[in-house]
Amino acid sequence: MDKATLLQRLQEAEALVQRGEEDVSFQRQTIATLDGGGHDATAAKMFLGRLVAMHARHVAERDQLFKQLANRF
Repeated sequence: MDKATLLQRLQEAEALVQRGEEDVSFQRQTIATLDGGGHDATAAKMFLGRLVAMHARHVAERDQLFKQLANRF
């Protein structure tokens, strides 16, 4: 993979990480609102688990791309 492509993929991965952080934060706020209102937050908590797992994958991919960039160039 050439440097330009690697940089582009790294930028895209960083955007996914940022969006993931926002999504996780929003979902945590939603859960707090549901819990605070005495509502069942089970489904929201399960969805949060999926968001956290997806976010971890995006972070790992971003970190791997960064390592590739650092090692090659």
